[in-house]
Amino acid sequence: MAEVIQLDSFKRKQAAVRGFRSWSRRFKERLDEETRLSDLSDKALLFLISPGDQNIFALYELVMGIKDLGTTSDFFQLDKAEKMEVIDISIYLLDQLRFECMRRLNWLESGAGSKVPIVELIEQYPQLKEQGTSFIPPLSESHPKYQVFKRLSELEKETFIRKQIPEAIETFGKNLQE
Repeated sequence: MAEVIQLDSFKRKQAAVRGFRSWSRRFKERLDEETRLSDLSDKALLFLISPGDQNIFALYELVMGIKDLGTTSDFFQLDKAEKMEVIDISIYLLDQLRFECMRRLNWLESGAGSKVPIVELIEQYPQLKEQGTSFIPPLSESHPKYQVFKRLSELEKETFIRKQIPEAIETFGKNLQE
């Protein structure tokens, strides 16, 4: 049994090395199989959540590396199912990164995704996807719009939180520049 655990650990380390190769160079940070969203620097987080093509391709490269599908230059050679999986996981990760930004602003309560290593978020995506809205952390009671949020239905709460994302990114960026 110990050999199986060591093999899983070795595979996860190798996946992290492949996946984080470009991020480590870009962000000048040590990233490994235990790195969580909360471990990313503010600068790296801001880059990854900011609008634009560069961040989504950085997410594609991470997902493709961890899943051993090559680099972003190989993306267009993937079959349709693999492309869709890379896109789905990348969008999911982008959501989790944006929620992390909102947590750092104390706009959201801690959520399940904040404690899970990024490699596991990618590897366990099918199971996490099934959890659906339960994986979206609630708005913090200290947020100025909490009383409005509290009165909403569960589906409306998810929409409400997502509508806060642009303001969160802007506020996070301004705070980082100060």
